[in-house]
Amino acid sequence: MIATPIGNLGDLSIRAKSVLQNVEEVWCEDTRHTRQLLHALGIEGKRLKRLDQHTPDSEIIQRVREVEERRQWVGVVTDAGTPGLSDPGASLVKVMTGFPKIRLEPIPGPSAVSTLVSVAGFEGNSFCFQGFFPREDREANELLNQFVSSPFTRNVIFFESPHRIRNTLKVLESWCLKESIEPGFVIAKELTKMHEAVHRGTGVEFLKSLQDQLLDERGEWVFSILLPKKYLKNEPAEVSWDVVIQCLVAAGISAKNAAEIVAVRFSVAKNLAYKRAVELQKNLKDH
Repeated sequence: MIATPIGNLGDLSIRAKSVLQNVEEVWCEDTRHTRQLLHALGIEGKRLKRLDQHTPDSEIIQRVREVEERRQWVGVVTDAGTPGLSDPGASLVKVMTGFPKIRLEPIPGPSAVSTLVSVAGFEGNSFCFQGFFPREDREANELLNQFVSSPFTRNVIFFESPHRIRNTLKVLESWCLKESIEPGFVIAKELTKMHEAVHRGTGVEFLKSLQDQLLDERGEWVFSILLPKKYLKNEPAEVSWDVVIQCLVAAGISAKNAAEIVAVRFSVAKNLAYKRAVELQKNLKDH
């Protein structure tokens, strides 16, 4: 699984180029696009096969079976970025779980997600990547409200297409007004490319100003929402971790392991969680 540039050819790793030079064939979303990439790298005559969202699982299974029988070395690429993130690569990986004799090797490199994270300025160490922003306004609002209600992360990332970005900005604006919140936004297009642009701001006024500009929609978009802690509706409560630790102990998890899981997930003191787990274990034995 080979990560390819999301724009700047210089971001391709030396290892990725070496693998592309040596694999027997390349599976890709668009053979024309990948052939151009290989030509730019000085790699000619490589056998290419299309693997996109229209490729049925039955065909993928047949191809993987042939790879296993022939002991082939195959490179898999998406049009840009890391395979498996909102592209057909994920379907291939699922199929390959049925072929344990084949080694699935990641060749890391560019990703629009990690590229945005590096300039987003997130608070905390977590974020949630949701893929492409929902097409339906109702579904989008439901998802955004779930995000506000989540105690686990205050940062979320979406992809968006050029012909939908303006509507998405309107949906975000309406959501902010309805919920009376002012999250931060980092909205970027064409990352690593010649026309790269990163817009950042807060709340409705920022979204309005961005829409009022002569915004050039062309190119691929990725954006993040940064929700200040004061807007979070649900905080992890004792009942939440207590219910989880009851389930873990009832499932036969040791008190030590149950306490470690709860301590990490809910920021509960490990000794408190362990004491509760031991108490639950005793109750189970008594009954």
